Amino acid sequence: MTTPATDAQVVFVGYNAAYLRAIDGSVPDRSVVVIEEPDIIRKRELQDAAARFDCLDRIVPASYQQSAEALDLVAELTAARPVAAVVPGLEYAVPATAALAEKLGLPGATETAAQALRDKVRLREASGAGGVRNPRWREVHGPADILEFAGDGPVVVKPANRQASVGVQLLDSVDAKGAAQAWERTSSAAEYEQVPDRQLAWRFLAEERLQGPEYSVEALVQGGEIIFENITAKTVISGRYPVELGHLLPAPLGQDTQHAFETAMRALVAALGFETGILHAEWILTESGPTLVECAGRCPGDYLIDLIDLAYGTRIRLTLIALLAGRPITLPRSARQTSAIRFLAAEPGTVTEVTGVNTAQELPGIQLAEVDVEAGQEVRPWASSWDRAGHVIATGPDANTTRQRVLDADAAIRIATE
Repeated sequence: MTTPATDAQVVFVGYNAAYLRAIDGSVPDRSVVVIEEPDIIRKRELQDAAARFDCLDRIVPASYQQSAEALDLVAELTAARPVAAVVPGLEYAVPATAALAEKLGLPGATETAAQALRDKVRLREASGAGGVRNPRWREVHGPADILEFAGDGPVVVKPANRQASVGVQLLDSVDAKGAAQAWERTSSAAEYEQVPDRQLAWRFLAEERLQGPEYSVEALVQGGEIIFENITAKTVISGRYPVELGHLLPAPLGQDTQHAFETAMRALVAALGFETGILHAEWILTESGPTLVECAGRCPGDYLIDLIDLAYGTRIRLTLIALLAGRPITLPRSARQTSAIRFLAAEPGTVTEVTGVNTAQELPGIQLAEVDVEAGQEVRPWASSWDRAGHVIATGPDANTTRQRVLDADAAIRIATE
């Protein structure tokens, strides 16, 4: 695998500090340009972000969320030096990234695939037409639609084009009052720092609530062919909001089940017409086989890339840049160990004390123990991924060992609230 040439630049659509931190020092200094929404630059105080990373040259303000304005930057971006690759830094940047790559003649997802990946209505239509198993679903425009779709059965209500489980709700049953409450909670879901202030268009779905264990498949795709894939076992909290509690990879699966996921992923890639890049597809393993929950066309969050790198000995973020630059890459066929993450929870309230972090860090196989809250801060009930209080990461020789290690580290940390 190679890094960008010193006379070329890599363009990221969307500012992702974790990605920049991971590649800093491994790509040439000042070889990265980030396109970001002006409102987000202001909200996240990114005006001086170029000073935080040696690899970052500058942040260019431009609208890209549900906007084609970023395409107008082509002349400016290529005036000084060529663009080697265009990388999606964030979920909301996937369509603009694909459009910009196409305009520059570089490898990418394709605009059609990217639009489907950012809108679950389009994703359901395209994947279903391609033979991918989907739950029963319909687009909804208000409480009456939810009530009509649900009948007496359990249902999932969610935005079609948001991220990070924002607005997603699992309902055991629905009456008129429940449908109205679900619609209000889903349609009013907000992400202050993640979206610009201008009005954006949101769509919403009601879906059959599937039963079965949850998995995700992370895949690198080149020219429509999967060249690397990993299956992750997911743990999700119970209750109305299906926020992810932990991940374990590679998932301990039998050969037949693993083959079923691989077949489903290839069908999904073909159905979307996805060309080159990374996919993070979420599935529920039902009695009928893997059934698609959703799919993203960017690096997954929840530290999944870090878990893959630990398990396989890869550097996926650098590999993705090389892939999107059209360079040859080499990837392992199997993992050398297992890895897992567990997200930390606490009783809602004001944090009074955090203890046990050093104890957790010293346990066997623990790679990281990190708490994101401190005394005086508020802990909220989990309604999305943004509400979690920290995480621990572990590695081990097999799934059972690694799972126990991450649970032991979780148990060692106490976040007291009142």
